[in-house]
Amino acid sequence: MGLRLPIEGRPLGVTILAVLEAISGVYSLIVGPFETAIILPVALLGVPPETYVAIARALGIMLIIVGLASLLLAWGLWMGKEWARKAAMVIAILGIIVALISAHFIEIVIEGVIVYYLTRPHVKKFFTKN
Repeated sequence: MGLRLPIEGRPLGVTILAVLEAISGVYSLIVGPFETAIILPVALLGVPPETYVAIARALGIMLIIVGLASLLLAWGLWMGKEWARKAAMVIAILGIIVALISAHFIEIVIEGVIVYYLTRPHVKKFFTKN
């Protein structure tokens, strides 16, 4: 199988989404291990130190998993995999729902633009080639 070269004719927006997803994944992979080691002044939080340490470790592990998933999604978008387009749409739709609940209107617009863009015919065509 081996590593394939990127597909020619990739829409610019897909390139941007893939790069942003890769940056997000790398960030999560960098921050995740540190999250497991960071200990805040737990006396100020009113949380027993053991509890805080357990929460920090769990968050760190989740960030590492999210980082790996983000890198996989970035690769799929870059290579034009249909599953990646669908996954990105599901993530964007979930982002809209969360943004509606938390009233983050800019995020609603951004996630909505992503969903709209990923449903455009030329973008869908790029992903159906593979």
